[in-house]
Amino acid sequence: MAYTLKLHKMIKNILNKITGTHLGILVMVLFFTAQACYAQDNEITISQTGDDLIMDILQDGTGNEITINQISGDDFTLRIDQVGANNIIKEYDYSSYIEGGNLDLMLVQYNDTSTNNVIEYWHLDGSGNTVRWAQGAAWTGATSETYTYDGDEGSGHYARLDIHGDNNHLQGHQTNQGSTTGHTFTSILYSDNNDVWTRQQHDGSKTINLTTWVDGNDVSLRQKGNGAQHTAYITLSGSEPTTLNLLQQGSTTQSYSLSQTCYTVGGCSVTVTQGN
Repeated sequence: MAYTLKLHKMIKNILNKITGTHLGILVMVLFFTAQACYAQDNEITISQTGDDLIMDILQDGTGNEITINQISGDDFTLRIDQVGANNIIKEYDYSSYIEGGNLDLMLVQYNDTSTNNVIEYWHLDGSGNTVRWAQGAAWTGATSETYTYDGDEGSGHYARLDIHGDNNHLQGHQTNQGSTTGHTFTSILYSDNNDVWTRQQHDGSKTINLTTWVDGNDVSLRQKGNGAQHTAYITLSGSEPTTLNLLQQGSTTQSYSLSQTCYTVGGCSVTVTQGN
């Protein structure tokens, strides 16, 4: 009875928000909302204003949460897979918005434990953006929409996305094999034309904090292998293109901090490699 009442309230809220031109979207939202209620404690909350939203959501398990409050813009594509338990996607600010013309967002979470996987978003706006993130699963390539799952994930992943501006590509994953938990990711990209491909792989604590405030960055970061701690703090700013390639791997503790401002003609290029 409680789930039926909750479903009725969600239907009423959706009807208040969606016009007749979004009837196909409405049917899709109702289907996945009904599945969430049926699967005990899975939750989906969607608010949408704008045109041509394509939505594909999978929740397979219990204790999974999705909250997208305020979607506004044209040609928006949203695909979310949550498999297992305790996968959470949420805003970290009450005024959160996902607004932008051609933004393509795909979030994947796999979890085999009682520890949460969390992806937080806020104000992902602009046009021509592509944002993909995976926890407990690994993308098959830097721009791929397909991923693999190793069958045993320890969870404990946390990722935060702040993307403002146009033409950004941000794609990364956090995976553990076995019962080990860890990995933290923070991203702030308040600018245009960034391309960031971030991976934190297999077991142990790893932390990446990335900040860019400039056009034309190309950044590839990877923290790989076992290890109690891999840490990278990267800040790139300036007015010219910057290319950074950081690799930290092995079972030993790794740490790196880079702050760079580049105004030279043609930009700057940095390559860092550490450990085993």
